[in-house]
Amino acid sequence: MKKAILIAALVMSSAAFSQNLKISELHISSGTGYNGLQQGSIADFKILAPSSTILTKDFSQFHMYGYPSFNSVGMYQSSSYSLQLGLQCAKMPKVTFRVGISHVGNFGALSANGTFYESAPYDTLTSSQTGEQTFIDSSHQKTYDMTYSNQQIRLDGAMIFRMFPEKRWSLHTGLGASIGMSYRANTDIRYWETSSVNYNYQGSGNYYNGTGTSESFKNKNSLGASLYIPMGVDFGIGKKRSFWMPFHLYLEARPSLNINSISGIGTSFSPGMSSAAGLRVKL
Repeated sequence: MKKAILIAALVMSSAAFSQNLKISELHISSGTGYNGLQQGSIADFKILAPSSTILTKDFSQFHMYGYPSFNSVGMYQSSSYSLQLGLQCAKMPKVTFRVGISHVGNFGALSANGTFYESAPYDTLTSSQTGEQTFIDSSHQKTYDMTYSNQQIRLDGAMIFRMFPEKRWSLHTGLGASIGMSYRANTDIRYWETSSVNYNYQGSGNYYNGTGTSESFKNKNSLGASLYIPMGVDFGIGKKRSFWMPFHLYLEARPSLNINSISGIGTSFSPGMSSAAGLRVKL
């Protein structure tokens, strides 16, 4: 799969650069996205963090829940920053080749979570005046949260087709691909316990006590890639003044197919959706 993606990227690049090209635009953009979450297991994280002391605990009675609290259900969050050039081909005047470098941050690309909860009667208070009884319960909860995240530098290219390019407002779509390697990959493991005494007697409330620990481990670099369809709207800032006429603002949605490889775990494919805001400058 890695070879196939690399070959596809090389074919796209060679097809573009084999023609007479000139640099016609500069693109600067940033965006966020949500991608399909790869649900991990304790066994996966023992591979990613073999020296973890937290993972030596017994989690056999824990109830698994499927996503980190900071993400949407079944998704993980990503961010991207791009610097690209727009290339114009003399033989394909209606197409712009957008080529450059993107930085991608994947937060929680692999996740495993679980909790264990138990409660029991703690005490009974009886009023000396009314004889009313108040039952006090105690509860104990244990929780773990494990995430794998990485930062990537990718080569990013796209073929862009514009509709109404002569107008102040225009639309564009096309086909894009990015591929690169992570330069920072980390596994973070958190574990905490919370105890509480629940009662309500003469205005009293609840008492809580909690402790926790966390660990962080570096992992090997891995491959990341994406195939996406850019769909955007473009606005020309300048209409009359020549200074502003080369500057354009655009918003872009990108449905995508994402490919993530995690060393020791394997390669996963997931759908995603991202959005980007950018500045386009005609040169």
